[in-house]
Amino acid sequence: MRVSFYNKLLRFRCPFNVTIMMEEKITYRLDYRKAIEAIVWLANKKPKIDIYHIAKILYYAEKEHLNRYARPIIGDTYIAMSYGQVPSGVRDLITKNSWLDPDYLDCFSRSLTVNKKKLVALRKPDLRYFSETDIECLEESLLKYGDMPFEELKNTSHDERTWLETEPNKPIDYLLMIDENNPNKEEITEDIYLTSQYAKF
Repeated sequence: MRVSFYNKLLRFRCPFNVTIMMEEKITYRLDYRKAIEAIVWLANKKPKIDIYHIAKILYYAEKEHLNRYARPIIGDTYIAMSYGQVPSGVRDLITKNSWLDPDYLDCFSRSLTVNKKKLVALRKPDLRYFSETDIECLEESLLKYGDMPFEELKNTSHDERTWLETEPNKPIDYLLMIDENNPNKEEITEDIYLTSQYAKF
């Protein structure tokens, strides 16, 4: 059953061998320019891709990259919504939220068109924004989830801890993206706690 709230108590070891209990939710600061390139990349790879599949492909690519390399790809803030995990910054770009920086909105408009919730790329992606591992995880996520039917993809996302253990319509803790059986879970947890607010993608 989905819980009504989620708080993470994290042990943080200080240089003086003091262990402090901290209540913390790990989030990142989205790289909007890289996010646009990621959407353009997906729209080139899968013409007329819909908004829902973009959200889920990015979510699973970010999750996999975090588990392998201790950082996400674009660092969006994911919200636990009725249809699963929604990248809030990417959603704002696609819906052209008026509070966004006009330069980002202009870049998006010159890069993509949105028609009936489907996206068409107007140009090729600038691959300089991506590392080899970024592309690796995006390719794998696209292959696995790109053609998955809507209901199956929704049900799959609802089985994730990130959805089950996050209060509805609240930001997801990146710590929940780390797989329980990941042999490097403790190391990744410590690393992202120390670097998440300063990470650049």
